[in-house]
Amino acid sequence: MQQLKHVVIPESVDVIERWVFHGCNRLETVEIRHDPEYVGPWIVNKSCTIRCYKGSKMDAYCDEYELKREYIGAESVVNE
Repeated sequence: MQQLKHVVIPESVDVIERWVFHGCNRLETVEIRHDPEYVGPWIVNKSCTIRCYKGSKMDAYCDEYELKREYIGAESVVNE
């Protein structure tokens, strides 16, 4: 997984365990178009951007863990 750059999490995934992509230093984006039942802490490094819908649970997750996000359907990245 050292060369992994982009990941799309399918809607069939209900659980994303903590640190699942933490340490994947080349990972640029993780796209999550749904709200999984459980998302563990620090699933990605701070350099990675989460692509999600504005107002979703993943949007709130990015607030909580101070992660970069890009809203699906929007062109700007939100850095909080």
